[in-house]
Amino acid sequence: MLQSRPDNLILLPTIPDLDTNILPQIVAASVTEETFKLTSPDGMRLNVYGWSGEAVPDKVVVVVHGMGGHSGYYSTSLAPYLVPSGVVLYAPDLRGHGHSEGKRGDISTFDFFQQDVETVMCWARLRHPALPLFLLGESMGTCIAIICAATASAAVRPDGLVLAACVIAPTVKPRADEIVRTLWYASRNRQKVALPITGREEQGVRDLAFVQVLKSDVLFNRHVSVRFLTSMTRHMNRAARLPQALHLPVLLLQGGHDFTIRFRPTRSFFKRIAVADKEMHIFPNAYHAILNDPDSPQVRAKIIEWLNRQTLHLQSK
Repeated sequence: MLQSRPDNLILLPTIPDLDTNILPQIVAASVTEETFKLTSPDGMRLNVYGWSGEAVPDKVVVVVHGMGGHSGYYSTSLAPYLVPSGVVLYAPDLRGHGHSEGKRGDISTFDFFQQDVETVMCWARLRHPALPLFLLGESMGTCIAIICAATASAAVRPDGLVLAACVIAPTVKPRADEIVRTLWYASRNRQKVALPITGREEQGVRDLAFVQVLKSDVLFNRHVSVRFLTSMTRHMNRAARLPQALHLPVLLLQGGHDFTIRFRPTRSFFKRIAVADKEMHIFPNAYHAILNDPDSPQVRAKIIEWLNRQTLHLQSK
């Protein structure tokens, strides 16, 4: 059971509160960026990016970012490409990330992240009631997206799911000093934000320019707590058990040189997804940061083609 500040049961509201202070700016030709402030059911203020174009959209995409990062990255990696194809794009900073409220690098349970995403999806549904809504998770965000797609109420559940750099079977091996540090904080203070999660950027990111962006980004969370890591592990394990609960189209995109994941259990997860309308594409040379990679143009083309096809199918029903 989720607990709010201090100890109240959280119930997802029908309409999240919205701060009407919207700040538009031009991201690229014909793409406008806005920022929204939503209030989660437990009172946490969430920053949400929105990108739209001049033409009337025919679909909505909500994006869930990865570990330590934030959704500002999608202003260059997704918005300039998806929006001209008819997408209105929304991407929240999960609590404790980017410009959202919350303690950086520590959380008692990832169920709060689920709550954040469902709040944004509920709001996006209300803003665009006639449009299909797709959920796209990247890296750590894939386990959150899977659980949302499998368990959310019918009013919130997406019409399709995109998993970019799916992490339900991680393989990163900690160094000896990292193991010792983790064990020490596990026994002394599980909530202390003291465990570094950076230092391996070049292993996960092939685009050297984006490596420099990550290293210089003051909003990037560079440390997490033991409690964060254990909650993330439980959430990934939970997501890995839900393929047969996915009753919607799924697109899974993976880099062939993704050092963070184990390919065999990822393929097994994909094969066990309950629906026939599913696709898995491996980009042989891509690293983990598949949306910021030399192969990203091909990745984005696949996402756009899939979204357009799914939208046409839903419109024909």
